[in-house]
Amino acid sequence: MQTAIPYILLVVFYGVMALYQYSRDDEKIRPYINVACLLVFLIFFGMRGFIFYDWMSYFPLYNHISDIGALTQTHFLKWEAEPGFLALILICKWIYPSYHFFVFTCTLINTCLLYNFLNSRIKYVPLGMLIFVCMGGIELSTDLMRNSISILIFTNSLVFIEKRKFLPYLCLCLLGASFHVSSFAYIPIYFILNKSFKKWHIATVLIIANIVYLLHIPVFKSIVSLVAGIIMPSTQLWIDTYMEMDPNTGSAISIGYLERLFTCVILFCYIDKLRKLRNNSSIYINSIVLYLFLFLFLSEFKTISMRVSFLFIFGYWIIWYDLFKCFHYSNNRWLFTAFVAIYCILKTYGTCRNPLAEYDNVLFGIKTYTERVVLFRRHFEDTQKK
Repeated sequence: MQTAIPYILLVVFYGVMALYQYSRDDEKIRPYINVACLLVFLIFFGMRGFIFYDWMSYFPLYNHISDIGALTQTHFLKWEAEPGFLALILICKWIYPSYHFFVFTCTLINTCLLYNFLNSRIKYVPLGMLIFVCMGGIELSTDLMRNSISILIFTNSLVFIEKRKFLPYLCLCLLGASFHVSSFAYIPIYFILNKSFKKWHIATVLIIANIVYLLHIPVFKSIVSLVAGIIMPSTQLWIDTYMEMDPNTGSAISIGYLERLFTCVILFCYIDKLRKLRNNSSIYINSIVLYLFLFLFLSEFKTISMRVSFLFIFGYWIIWYDLFKCFHYSNNRWLFTAFVAIYCILKTYGTCRNPLAEYDNVLFGIKTYTERVVLFRRHFEDTQKK
């Protein structure tokens, strides 16, 4: 519980700011509240120490890049990271050679991209940031440095889907791919994300995904093994071995699953109202459907399920916000508010109770890299014993 307290306090802060902004609804104070929310986000995540997991790979990578010669001769050729991300490392080292300055710079980029996305689509930015932090924001802001930049670049390209301008959309997707190769998957999405699919088609897709999840049907493994065996039979054993390293052995029925099931049901019930709230609402409805489908359909492998579905998690940030406007009766609105508040705290606790999430900040002193490595190894030793 203790390791989760700073993150829960962050969630509570955004909740208080959202309630205050909603109760006052004063255009004069809105910019000040937004700035306060952005500064807290930037300080909390931008000045973090070695928390969670990915610093184990990013910190050595940062230290190994010394100049443009070393960059082109080793890292580009070995493809240790995408060229845009490597170039950003080099620029940061040229300005100020500190890994924590690099982390701050990445967070600053994410903060600007996130604010531009939210501010152009929702009225109450603190509520949007609350949903963001709880629905993927903690992971994106700590463990997925490359993915987060590419995903947030993509969210800012959605305006070109709305305007049907493929060339600038393609350029932003390629820019995102220079930080993480997964952004290439966004290119074909241009042709389907803005389509208004029939309500029962969406329901069928979500029902299939839930059945696969609940019955633990190994659909993905079967498809991948079959395709790999046809293309190159010698790779099938390698793929099977890799997949066995990342099985999802958890219970099918969990708080997280109940939330996704609830989201599936409420999305189906209010999809017609959601479509009337925005001219471009299909983009976000289809995005959250893709997230739910991919997460449940690929659930036999935890890491694959999370990484792939996260490409469309931004649908939550808009759809959950819009759902507040869909309830005719105020009691239903307050019940949904209570659900969001309780779930956000529970989800934050579940995400951050890990000892590796122990928070520290460069403003108040942090554990060294060596100290964190010791904690990291001890955690995995304890996990294996269990």
